[in-house]
Amino acid sequence: MRSSERGLVAVSAGAVGIGASLGFFPGFLATVLSEELLVSKGKVGLIVGIYFGSTGLGSILTGKITEKIGPRAAIAIDMAIVAICSFSIAIVGTYIIWVISSILAGAAYGLSNTGTNVAIGKEVDKDKRTFSMSIKTAGVPFMAALASAIGPWSASQWKWEHILLVNGIVAIAVGISALFVIPNLKVNSVQKSNARTLPTNFFWFGIAAFLLIAGSQPLYSWIVSYLEDSMDASSGLAGGITSIACFSGVVMMICNGLFADRLGPRNRINLLIALLSISTIAVFFVSLGPSLGMFFVITGATIGVSTQLSAIGTMHACIVDKAPFSISKATGITMTGYYLGALASPPLFGFIVDWTGTFAYSWIGTGALLFAAIFAWQRVGKINPQE
Repeated sequence: MRSSERGLVAVSAGAVGIGASLGFFPGFLATVLSEELLVSKGKVGLIVGIYFGSTGLGSILTGKITEKIGPRAAIAIDMAIVAICSFSIAIVGTYIIWVISSILAGAAYGLSNTGTNVAIGKEVDKDKRTFSMSIKTAGVPFMAALASAIGPWSASQWKWEHILLVNGIVAIAVGISALFVIPNLKVNSVQKSNARTLPTNFFWFGIAAFLLIAGSQPLYSWIVSYLEDSMDASSGLAGGITSIACFSGVVMMICNGLFADRLGPRNRINLLIALLSISTIAVFFVSLGPSLGMFFVITGATIGVSTQLSAIGTMHACIVDKAPFSISKATGITMTGYYLGALASPPLFGFIVDWTGTFAYSWIGTGALLFAAIFAWQRVGKINPQE
């Protein structure tokens, strides 16, 4: 990989990681925010839901914006909005400013998602596409792993506002780097390349992405509570298992990217389906934890998160494979389904747990969604890029 490509991928990873930060921080700081803002943990969780909901609803619009202004400007604007929102939260420090910032930063996050896909899709050779997309996507779990490990500790040692200040500074640094590193694709070129219509039945990407994340998101959002409530694990052990699963996922998704590039564009969808099949089995391993023991939960969580992350990295490469002339529009449609799934799945999972008094039915539902995702991605595989 050329030095210019390495720089592009590194900045892209930073952009999608920092771009997603305000959607993760409230969950990691839930206890201290609940106490200092005098709101329930449910209202703190609502901030996260608002963020991902805004991302989902804004993704089609941000795809169109990226077509007009190009990926460099799109990424820089998102980083500027993240910085402004981070500083505003740190300075004002009220619940309402968290909500407003989640709406703004969530809606703007689609700019980094689309901008990085366009830049990598156009500048990186197709035989390195999945590897590059996987490293880019790894920016999110890497950020989440660091934030989950450092965030709560930092908040107890200093103030949670300091974390937001640091986040804003990092966002500025990434935004400036984007101005120097992300290629200055001409607006007319971007518009022309996206003027062609999407392939026939491309809407299946949105459906498949919805099912993928709806069936796998609980492995992140509910595994800690599951370990504590059903497996009698301590908070420290539950958090440690989650961090290990995330870091293992980052390593595997990068290795998977290398393997996927060797397979080539024609076989990437089949790889994604295989990864989801393994993730489905892993979820059922997790669900049987109370009967089979902690080892199966740890194994299932690690394998499930790793294969899910690998599938997401592969998914971004498949978007470019199937819609090479409409990357912005294609990313917008796919990520709309993706983030609506991220919005809907966690609360539905929790509602079923409250209603039934057990995690078992929620995990079964999660596995069923992943199983349905397999068939949806099979339909995606039949899409012809030339149609």
